[in-house]
Amino acid sequence: MAASAIDKQPSGVITLLTPDGGELLVDKELLCSSSKFFAGMLTACDATRLQVEENREVMESVLIVMRGSPPVNTFDTRSTACWSIFKKILIVADKYDMSLVKERCEKWLVSRCLRGRMRSHAFKFQDVSEGFEWLAICQKFDLKDLGWYCAYDLGTQLAQGAWPRPLHDCLEGVTCPDMLKTILEAVQAAVNSGGSLGPSGAGVGPGGEPAGPGHGLE
Repeated sequence: MAASAIDKQPSGVITLLTPDGGELLVDKELLCSSSKFFAGMLTACDATRLQVEENREVMESVLIVMRGSPPVNTFDTRSTACWSIFKKILIVADKYDMSLVKERCEKWLVSRCLRGRMRSHAFKFQDVSEGFEWLAICQKFDLKDLGWYCAYDLGTQLAQGAWPRPLHDCLEGVTCPDMLKTILEAVQAAVNSGGSLGPSGAGVGPGGEPAGPGHGLE
């Protein structure tokens, strides 16, 4: 009976070499259990040093998430830099088939950055163009919970007249039915709150914080 891929994987430490001269040490077992890409590569060869395309800063952040902690440069959850590094991590995690890394990033973005702040005047999620970029990432990587919050935020901004282009053009790239529904639910919630009509023709009112995925309008 053939040995499993895990049985074939060598033990020890792998050195990841980055283009900017970085040499990052990572436990082979952790790397292989976290990434199907690297598991397949290390099953086929007995390499101890692997060249990656990402720079040291990005790969260090990916490894920190792989080990179970959020990167230090994401602690300021109200900054655009926090979202920027998570975006880079998610792209790398998708490239190297790191499902757990993607799940952790989504969990932290929702619990630490969004939940409890969505409709607070002191918190600004992102501008509309950045919001649509994140919505595209959520669609591509199947981040359903984070996608709900991004979609609701965009719908709220639509109700406030913040969208720079006609509604049809803005929604053209939204291919996920659930996310499209959430955008429209956010607009309807603003209308139902009794607010006035904004420039986009949708109602806007003070409202409260959205309940979260699965608690929208039917």
